[in-house]
Amino acid sequence: MIKYASCAFFLALAGCGDANMSGEKPAIRFELDAPVENAFSGSSVQFQKDCMLGLCMYEYSLTFSEPLRADLEIVSDAGSLKFDDVVSTKLTTFESDMVTSANVTLGGVKPDAEHTEAMMYHAQLLDKLRAEGWRRFILQNEARIPGTEAKKFKAYTVLDKPVGTGPWDDPELRLTQKAWLSKRSLSNWYLQKDGVYLVLSVLRWDSEVAPQKKASYLFTLAFQSESEFYKDYFEGDDRERWTTL
Repeated sequence: MIKYASCAFFLALAGCGDANMSGEKPAIRFELDAPVENAFSGSSVQFQKDCMLGLCMYEYSLTFSEPLRADLEIVSDAGSLKFDDVVSTKLTTFESDMVTSANVTLGGVKPDAEHTEAMMYHAQLLDKLRAEGWRRFILQNEARIPGTEAKKFKAYTVLDKPVGTGPWDDPELRLTQKAWLSKRSLSNWYLQKDGVYLVLSVLRWDSEVAPQKKASYLFTLAFQSESEFYKDYFEGDDRERWTTL
């Protein structure tokens, strides 16, 4: 789904892109499986366009170093979902003007924050998503094991097979600080609602001075329409035959 390099992580913390110099809170609204022009007309910001080989990305970003954050409304078959601490939004189209996926970076917690602060932010974010009807998604070829059974299995493997959506990442599971720190530096929580797929990613960079107490964090959300999600299982021309395959 989403992969980050450590250098990109630090660039994100430093901030890049289009800062809002007026000081007014930016407003972003977009729809999945709808023309990207809807985002242009429904938002108070301007997106930067970048295209290559039919793939186009439209991005708006603020800086982490400033307190300003954007309001965001995402509309899809899963309904409307709102956030008020958005730092960047990237919309993607491929060989059309239809938005089939989007990446959103949230403000999260301040750099070099206490782990407990990040854990609380993460828990509140999952609570919000669950309250909106988003539920855990398990990859089709992986075992259906609830988070309550996580302690019975070695981390990231079930019956000696590696898994990407194991019980340790069940959104219903409340993590202790020990469990939180034992997770990989990049951890993903997979959710879905009414044919829309979402990956909540948390990238953690532990403090060199106090790694058991503090870290810098990056919280991101990746949305995909049902068609785009299942096309990712295939390559080339097979992507357009995903329903048959």
